[in-house]
Amino acid sequence: MSKICVVGLDVGTTAIKGILVDEDGNILTKSDYPLKLISPKPGWAEEDPNEWWNGVKVVLKSLSTYAREHGIRISAISTSGQMHSLVAVDKSGEPLFNSILWCDQRTGKECDKITQKLGGEHKAIEITGNPILTGFTAGKILWLSRNYPEVFTKSHMFMLPKDFINFKLTNVYSTEHSDASGTAIYDIRKREWNNEILEILNLKVEQLPEIKKSNSIVGKITPETAYELGLDEEIIVVPGGADNACAALGVGVTDYDTAMVSVGTSGTVLVPTPTAKPDEEGRVHVFAHVVDGVNYYMGVMLSATNSLDWFNDITDFRDYDIINSEVDRVPAGARGLFFLPYLNGERTPHRDPNARGVLFGLSSAHNRFEIYKAIYEGVAYGLKDCYVHIPSANVKEFRITGGGSKSKVWTQIIADVIGKRLVKVSSKEGGAYGAAILAYSAVSGNAPDKVAKEWISITDSTEPNKERHEIYERNYEIFKSLYHSLKGAFESVARSYE
Repeated sequence: MSKICVVGLDVGTTAIKGILVDEDGNILTKSDYPLKLISPKPGWAEEDPNEWWNGVKVVLKSLSTYAREHGIRISAISTSGQMHSLVAVDKSGEPLFNSILWCDQRTGKECDKITQKLGGEHKAIEITGNPILTGFTAGKILWLSRNYPEVFTKSHMFMLPKDFINFKLTNVYSTEHSDASGTAIYDIRKREWNNEILEILNLKVEQLPEIKKSNSIVGKITPETAYELGLDEEIIVVPGGADNACAALGVGVTDYDTAMVSVGTSGTVLVPTPTAKPDEEGRVHVFAHVVDGVNYYMGVMLSATNSLDWFNDITDFRDYDIINSEVDRVPAGARGLFFLPYLNGERTPHRDPNARGVLFGLSSAHNRFEIYKAIYEGVAYGLKDCYVHIPSANVKEFRITGGGSKSKVWTQIIADVIGKRLVKVSSKEGGAYGAAILAYSAVSGNAPDKVAKEWISITDSTEPNKERHEIYERNYEIFKSLYHSLKGAFESVARSYE
């Protein structure tokens, strides 16, 4: 009898990724397809949903070819996807407009309007678990209705990226709780669409997909798609989940005493929680996890490895072996140099789009590797800012992932700043691997967290250094004070350049 094999897809911002995974959690092969961001105006970010579908077909064809050549039977497909991005389709399921992405900033007025109509930010946070932010889906729908009323009128269904892909695979509209909770239309306590927000948006509940469990079944792949891609018509499609939730599952972060630290372009700290109680000031998000009945708190910093990439572009220097070796020689504190990593504003904890990057304490005695050290430390302080604002976080172990985690030096600095043990795990494919776990959960009947524990093992660990942690505790207080000292100046500069 052939092994059960599943596909995990990830609809990201820069690429479609797909992996073929066997029943023991081994990745047999992988494929990816690059995507192009469309930016019609400053601060706008769009992508063509049909290009996602083209990419998914290329990826699935590659995986199905491998499976056929090796006598492997694919049983299920599940998808992880970028959160918040809007897909509006007509009655035939065809996109009517480019997808407005999670990082798009055009909907400030619409978000303010929704907040006002709800009775203020406190009420918005009480319902959705979060402020109504420009990244979220609700503001995008209102913007579309105000600026393209003919498109809004023709829209039969409003979806999220992975849900569009699942529709194309099955011809069934669906979503699940983790992605629904990032729309600002979802009631985090009742775990359903919120009628009050639907009314503000002039939407009927039938215009949003049915919410299912992440490891349930959307339907079988359509015969036409199966034929086109060389897949079995009996393959089931599983709802999957939001990228951050799937990434957390993909590194085994499902228990309440574990957390995920992701050091990618942006940085996140994610902590599972049994409660849906939001942070009243909206500094950190609360969303539904892909594990049934579990939620998670998440803090987000906007420029993590992006801060390093920015400085690399300026210096035109990218020899990471030399960078890490030299940074490791610089003492903790970078000889009095501080970096505020707010290159594109900041979300947690400041929620300040006007904040900007700062090198503070710079003198002619500093060299570029001390600046690199300050950047590494500044990102670590930003991650700590996320963690300390998560309500009731009592984490024993952090699981670190993302491109920045490849640097042992940076990982050690993060451990020293946060003061917690950081571990790396065997899985390296983030959201796609979490989606594969959900696919296997659906066909095996085992809970997603149980599958994750069976598939994922710890491969490395980093313990915090006590002496350096004490230095960083003092410097963290200086780091925090710098933002508050400069906040007024950030606002003045922003007004000057409007």
